[in-house]
Amino acid sequence: MHLEATLAGAYYCDLGVLEREWERIFQRSWICAGREERAAAPGQYFTLAVGRESVLVVRDRDGHLRAFYNVCRHRGARLCPAEEGRLKGAVSCTYHAWTYSLDGRLIGTPHLSGGESFPREDFSLVPVALETWGGFIFINLEGERAAPLAQHLGEAPERLKRYPLASLKSASRQTYEAGCNWKILVENYQECYHCPGVHPELCDLVPLYRKGIVDASDSDVVAYFREGAATFTRSGATRRPFLSGLNDAEKRKYDGEMIVPTMMLNLFPDYVQYRVLWPLAPGRTRIVTEWLFEPSTMAREDFDPGDAIEFINMIARQDWTVCELVQQGVASRAHRHGVYTPQETHSRAFKTWYLDRLENGATPGPQKPADR
Repeated sequence: MHLEATLAGAYYCDLGVLEREWERIFQRSWICAGREERAAAPGQYFTLAVGRESVLVVRDRDGHLRAFYNVCRHRGARLCPAEEGRLKGAVSCTYHAWTYSLDGRLIGTPHLSGGESFPREDFSLVPVALETWGGFIFINLEGERAAPLAQHLGEAPERLKRYPLASLKSASRQTYEAGCNWKILVENYQECYHCPGVHPELCDLVPLYRKGIVDASDSDVVAYFREGAATFTRSGATRRPFLSGLNDAEKRKYDGEMIVPTMMLNLFPDYVQYRVLWPLAPGRTRIVTEWLFEPSTMAREDFDPGDAIEFINMIARQDWTVCELVQQGVASRAHRHGVYTPQETHSRAFKTWYLDRLENGATPGPQKPADR
């Protein structure tokens, strides 16, 4: 049996590697920035840290979502230090009060000598590419040089076309930190070899996972629920109606997509949950997750997302515990690299995708996702 080597330990522990990742992967990839509803009204905004860069996402007066580097064109001051808020028609720098419209144009330079001849049109905010899919906002720091989002998503939109993603609303948004490298979390997500020992509750709901096998897109390996289970809750039961538009198979299974580099999209018959990873340090990752439901379900008097939130968080804590143990181990001088078993083919494929982008600086395209 041939066992391919994993990444060497330094890839998970070295700050220099993370610096290259920020430059060659995170600043050249389409990154999920969250849901459109977070900036639903004109003037609503939020900011994101992408490596050492800060990005401002805002809804302009015409209702269009826009993204910019969160940097004033005068002296480089950060424009919006808050994580989110509401702007009153424009954004003004607190340093010298240069003011920009919500579409990024410089519209005010108060107290500037000779300001009537100043070429404001040359000092608009630097744009960040922004596209949406299924109610999700994606940004790409390459700006006009970014390839279309559709190219990055590959076949995922077609596979998930019956899920009403665009109309779903968030019932809960939570943020965590895990003491491990972001790639350890991705590799963990793409295999279920660990499931029998780490996730007994998950294996109770999906018999396939008792074999340590992960379901895969475009294959006959499907994560069907056991008899009597219909979703990811402790009991497998739900009082919520199923999402509209699903076919019979989708009403009986769990589905998922790994949208590289860091979006994990989990789909169930009655709700959708996703998380996005934001590397903070070689051994520290910020994780943002949301639980999405149909508005008609959320309007019911008996609506309570607590069972879905509780189950997903339980599985996540199980994962993060073992991932943090991996982080501790790969830092050892005794660890040169690990190996991928036959059940970890998708983790191995992620390694190939990752090294191609990191070493060659290529513009990322889609990686064939695994379902889990």
